[in-house]
Amino acid sequence: MNRMKAVLKSAPRPGAEIAAVEVPRPGPGEVLLKVLATSVCGTDLHIFDWDEWARFAIRPPLVFGHEFCGEVVEMGEAAEGLKVGDRVAVESHIPCGSCIQCRAGRRHICDRLQIIGIDRQGCFAEYITMPALCAWKIPSTLAPEIGSIMEPMGNAVHAVHAAGVEGRRIAVFGCGPTGLFTVAVARACGAERIAAVDVNPSRAELARSLGADEVLDGSGEGVAERVARACGEGGADVVFEMSGNPSAIRNGLRAARKGGTFVAFGIASRPVELDLSNEVIMKSRTILGVLGRRMFETWEQMQRLLDSGRLDPRPVITHRFALGDFVKAVETVRNPRERCGKVVLFPS
Repeated sequence: MNRMKAVLKSAPRPGAEIAAVEVPRPGPGEVLLKVLATSVCGTDLHIFDWDEWARFAIRPPLVFGHEFCGEVVEMGEAAEGLKVGDRVAVESHIPCGSCIQCRAGRRHICDRLQIIGIDRQGCFAEYITMPALCAWKIPSTLAPEIGSIMEPMGNAVHAVHAAGVEGRRIAVFGCGPTGLFTVAVARACGAERIAAVDVNPSRAELARSLGADEVLDGSGEGVAERVARACGEGGADVVFEMSGNPSAIRNGLRAARKGGTFVAFGIASRPVELDLSNEVIMKSRTILGVLGRRMFETWEQMQRLLDSGRLDPRPVITHRFALGDFVKAVETVRNPRERCGKVVLFPS
């Protein structure tokens, strides 16, 4: 077993190719994982398109992809906590372990953070090496496709727990996969009322199937006012902005009640101008920035939700492809006529 199939960004240009590359070998503290399932993220589309961010962040040749479930097939020297045959979901953020953030228990915002599929070889392949530290053991009964989406779903679990939603009225702006996960997690964690906002009707309806009480069209005028009315009592207690769209960011902030919380997760493609004086200070609103997953508090919270049956993320997975059909998978994500949530790829 010297060569494997992988999705390769071979050169600094748009596109990607299915190529045969060397199977990696685990170094000290690492494990070799057979990839059982891997899911497509918006970041992967940026890399595929070779946009401005990708040109700055990526150094080809690179196997990309960072969301996956795997099985341990080889242990590197000094790798601990796992054994061959264990099934794992994987934390894609690799911390250094020694910076001030890591020492303070904030490994998810490590000062020297590396991300698989960006800073090192990724998981759109048959095999990948990972630090054993980043492998989260999961039950063998958990479907690989569910294991593959635990990394992106963890973003929603982190956001919901950081803001606190039990008994509160919330609004979710942006019903892409992370927004859909946020709806499902908020429902599982006891939100009183959930309003979901998106410009795509099919995604809004997916949000309804996951527990949204009301879905609203995010286009046109008066979005903030309509969302505030849907939540009642002067607006949402918590607004989750999951799209990064500048209009959604401004409307989401205005849809929060006085004294409410605005959770900023979506990444805008350019700086966003806000009326800080009138919309934040004078309304006594809190802006909470959320990145990634807390290691490993978020993973424990997520596993409990899955094990209890309160959280069922399966409706978010709408399409499944073989790894070799990666380009077709990208086209499906991009097709506005597709009722597309999360897309999962299977190497075998």
